[in-house]
Amino acid sequence: MTFIKNVKAISKTLMISIIVIIIVVAGIIGFAMFQKPAQTTTTTTTTTITTTTTTVTMPIKSITIATGTVGGVYIYYGGGLATIYSKYLGIQASAVQTKASVDNLLYISKDPTGTMGLVLSDTIYDAWNGKLSAFNNTPQQWIRVLWIMYNNYIHIVTRSDSGIKTVYDLKGKRVSTGPPASGTELTALSILNAAGIDPSKDFPVWQKLGPAESAGALLDNKIDAFFWSGGLPTGSISELSVNLKQRGLKIAFIAVPTEVFNKLDSQRPGIYMLSILKKDVYDAVEDVQTLVVPNLIVVHKDMPDDAAYLLTKTVFEHLDELYAVHVAAKDTKLDTAPLYKGAPYHPGAIRFYKEAGVWPGG
Repeated sequence: MTFIKNVKAISKTLMISIIVIIIVVAGIIGFAMFQKPAQTTTTTTTTTITTTTTTVTMPIKSITIATGTVGGVYIYYGGGLATIYSKYLGIQASAVQTKASVDNLLYISKDPTGTMGLVLSDTIYDAWNGKLSAFNNTPQQWIRVLWIMYNNYIHIVTRSDSGIKTVYDLKGKRVSTGPPASGTELTALSILNAAGIDPSKDFPVWQKLGPAESAGALLDNKIDAFFWSGGLPTGSISELSVNLKQRGLKIAFIAVPTEVFNKLDSQRPGIYMLSILKKDVYDAVEDVQTLVVPNLIVVHKDMPDDAAYLLTKTVFEHLDELYAVHVAAKDTKLDTAPLYKGAPYHPGAIRFYKEAGVWPGG
């Protein structure tokens, strides 16, 4: 009897255990069936970027990027932007060669929703305040900023055998002041005016050449000096330095005296800064004091907010690819991009900076 009781007890225990196991397994299977499957792929279009808050669709199909002249940084930077936008936004993006800053504002004014331009801050200042003859001295307060790119150094270039040391020494010399309707020309004429020099009267030869053409003219001793506003290093000036060495000369730069800067600062407060152009950048004769002026990406106020947002966001998500196009592009940084005060930022760009936590004031 005891044996039979034990068998019955064991059978009962086994049965209970089996029932428990069945319940547990069933529970696990049921739990798994009612869970959402893990998302292993995402489906997006080439013109859509998903943010932490919403999905934004690109409202324009193409973008024209107005850049600058051969030999300058703008062409490389703008070309880098076009590549990034084509790759990640799936829109038709093209970088076009222009005469630079002033010309770029003209481009934007003619195509308000589909053009962005690379523009110097002093050009923006003059356009905003109605001081640009290209716009008949009418205020252009449609200008909206997307980001600060990098600082331009004002290069006033000469040869080691010229004897020219400061801007004042340019009187009576053969000088190129940069392409017409360029930011270089605007800055050059401003500097000369502050130094009391009138190119139409004080230059026996007054040229208006781009950096590559100016470098060639200086190398062949057809001019004595030229102006260029660009990032460091500018390729055509680096090449000029090498070519001068081959002729037993060195490249030299002309200083901007502090009193000239002070006069410029009184005319355009906060636009220019004094800096030092180090001799080792181009293997020049010596360090010189010069001006720096920020470069900015500018659009029209009529550009759709979502377009301005995506154009800004996409660049800062792929800075490594932008940096690869030119060393000057490495000065494009998220924390300094929204700090310009000479004109308002586009609401689309502001939205991105607020999401990124870098917009001044939160």
